[in-house]
Amino acid sequence: MDTELLRTFLEVSQCRHFGRAAEKLFITPAAASARIRQLEQSLGVSLFYRTRGNNQLTAEGERLLPHAHQLLEAWEQARKDLVHQSEPARALSMGATPGLWHFRLAYLPARLRRDYPELKVRAEAYHPDELVERLLAGQLDMALLCDLPDSPLLKARKVGQIDLVLLNARSGQTLKAALAEGYISVDWGPAFTLFQARRLGEQVPVLHTNLASLAFERVRTGEGSAYLPAELLEDGCYEVQGAPAFHRTLYAVFVAEREFSPGIQGALAVLAGTEEGGASPAGADA
Repeated sequence: MDTELLRTFLEVSQCRHFGRAAEKLFITPAAASARIRQLEQSLGVSLFYRTRGNNQLTAEGERLLPHAHQLLEAWEQARKDLVHQSEPARALSMGATPGLWHFRLAYLPARLRRDYPELKVRAEAYHPDELVERLLAGQLDMALLCDLPDSPLLKARKVGQIDLVLLNARSGQTLKAALAEGYISVDWGPAFTLFQARRLGEQVPVLHTNLASLAFERVRTGEGSAYLPAELLEDGCYEVQGAPAFHRTLYAVFVAEREFSPGIQGALAVLAGTEEGGASPAGADA
């Protein structure tokens, strides 16, 4: 069985809403709905009573719930055992949001492969909350996050900074004009949400998304302005005049007891650009 079907089932059962579940899984609501239909067809039962904004589990859905948790946990443990127990010192599983992978960390797997050819690297993308859950469950070795998780089991190292600026497709655009044209709200985490409310006021976005790449494409085609990494100023976008910038610290987060494992130490060295005899990786400094 496709484990993504079970993962989608669990998200919808928790959120009670296809749209919110889809956001956490970084897929479209239509894709989430299609996955549930596929799972229902394979099992021959209905799993949800579908009502607008509040999908409730059927009796069959309630019975599936504990089995879905157990199956996913067993699958993740099996995958972890196959990789880590066969060559525990030569494996590293990393996670970040799609936006961080796309705009900030794309260089990282290749650099690790170059500098540590014996290291087996796995790169995955999840919502920040799920990244923390996977770290604590032992399903990830390291997560790259901009908001520090509140757990005594986890340790964090500062590995860089991300500068977010309000970008528009036209040069010389003022803040007032840019916001009137259309504001695209990108989910950069709780700290940014607070900054956005304080510095921009009550804005009704033309689009709210956790997919920074989607926001970037909308900005490039002149459909609004969005807060995106400053590196994109060299890619056909311009900074909105008078708009406040937002600076985020990038942290490498891992279980404290695994800090000195070879994989984590190698990743920290590459991220910091301080590996002996090496230079800072391209794109590593925001």
